Amino acid sequence: MPARKTKGKTAVDTSPKVAAEELAAAENATAAATVEIAAGAADATRGEDEAASAVAFSALGDAAARRGALNAAEGAATLSLADQVAAGGELSAALSSDEFRRGMELAGIAGQVQVVAELLGGIAQPTLATFLGRTSQQLRVLAVEAISRATEGAIVAHGAEHLAGELAALGLTEIGEGREEYATSEALGAASAEMAAAAVRSVAAGAAELAAATAAGGMAEALANDGTDRATRVRGAKQGSPGKTAAAVTPGAPKPATRAAAKRAPRNPSEPKA
Repeated sequence: MPARKTKGKTAVDTSPKVAAEELAAAENATAAATVEIAAGAADATRGEDEAASAVAFSALGDAAARRGALNAAEGAATLSLADQVAAGGELSAALSSDEFRRGMELAGIAGQVQVVAELLGGIAQPTLATFLGRTSQQLRVLAVEAISRATEGAIVAHGAEHLAGELAALGLTEIGEGREEYATSEALGAASAEMAAAAVRSVAAGAAELAAATAAGGMAEALANDGTDRATRVRGAKQGSPGKTAAAVTPGAPKPATRAAAKRAPRNPSEPKA
């Protein structure tokens, strides 16, 4: 029967290479796990920062909305006050017009009475003329007072009109500021939502990277254990079994068949030996 080719020598020859490859793969997996852990931690930290930024933006947006509401309310109140002042100015203007008209009427009557008093004085009616003269003077005083009040009313009306214009402009400015605050609040709200979404993405990416790092760490550990076990078996195979050692040291022991003899074709039993 031909000698069989044994696989022990081939296994012993290739096992060190396989063990080295497994240990190198374990080191690569460990390095990959380290990189994934660092990336996962960075993404998780980034996610926390983005979540904190989202909260801060939301708080700023709420504050801007409150300021916008306050400015809008103040603007509306200022416009209402401007309308009231304008209405008061119009009333003062109307009253001043009435006072001016009354003063002018009194001045006209005073002049007419004075003319009558002078005529009566010329026809020997001194007492009546004196009375009418005093009456004319009183009417003149009343006319001057009425015209003075009309002038003051006109000044007040003009000032009220000017003040109403300034209050209206201030109210419109405050309302405009309120609208800007509302726009700022909306922008901050959008930024807060975007940062919150980015935080979710970063945390998810960090969790996935940490999971990949855990898997790579487990693979590295398995490869390292397998490589260590294989290296131990290689060292044991190099030391040799006790039977093979005894055959190697015993004198006169038959030599093992060489690879050429193992490959030689079997001899026919009927053929004589050479």
